Amino acid sequence: MGGKNPERERLWGNESDPLLAYARDYELTACCRRPFCTHRRPLQIGLLFKAFGHQATIAQVAARMKCSKCGMHGARIEVRYIGRWGDGR
Repeated sequence: MGGKNPERERLWGNESDPLLAYARDYELTACCRRPFCTHRRPLQIGLLFKAFGHQATIAQVAARMKCSKCGMHGARIEVRYIGRWGDGR
């Protein structure tokens, strides 16, 4: 009976994953890459689809981000599983 823990597999996301893989059960957060800037912003997947298309990758989205606090280009995208756990029994 056990199964894989999706949070452990997709905790940070893979740069080559398309956005479509995260459309349903995941929450995306953009984090500034500057060492002492703690700016974080939740991303809405629907707006990302409109801006980048369904086949855009996490790396393409991260490269286009700019921190509104310090102006640093590029971001680190954190992926967190928020869907159901287990097999639903």
